[in-house]
Amino acid sequence: MQANRPFAEFFNQQRDVLSVLDRARPLFNATYDEAWPRLAEFRVELTARMRDFQRYKHEVIFDPIIRGNVGDRAIVVALKSDCIALGIQYDSFRQQWAKADVQANWPQYRLSAISMMTKIREAFSDQDARVRTL
Repeated sequence: MQANRPFAEFFNQQRDVLSVLDRARPLFNATYDEAWPRLAEFRVELTARMRDFQRYKHEVIFDPIIRGNVGDRAIVVALKSDCIALGIQYDSFRQQWAKADVQANWPQYRLSAISMMTKIREAFSDQDARVRTL
């Protein structure tokens, strides 16, 4: 049972990130003026949760398995690589829109944000399936 604690926390943190996406998604049906102030709060929360989740996965799950050189090492190396790639995609998304006039480009921002949310969900679904094999 003790060995499953890191994985239980993995799934809890994953659910926490997905919860932020679930709560933010309805705002993309609103106007810029209605959505933007609230979206700022969600961006801060999402960024912090994703950062904490990535740190947790790497330090508690991925790195110990990689150092242990056990049979699951190849799976975990791929998981870690994919996790880093998702983090880079999310950072790029944030940086792109931090420099843009979101109000003037609200329709494009909405589509870009929804696309990023979908990428996160798909990556987490894939991660979830692979972590369950460990």
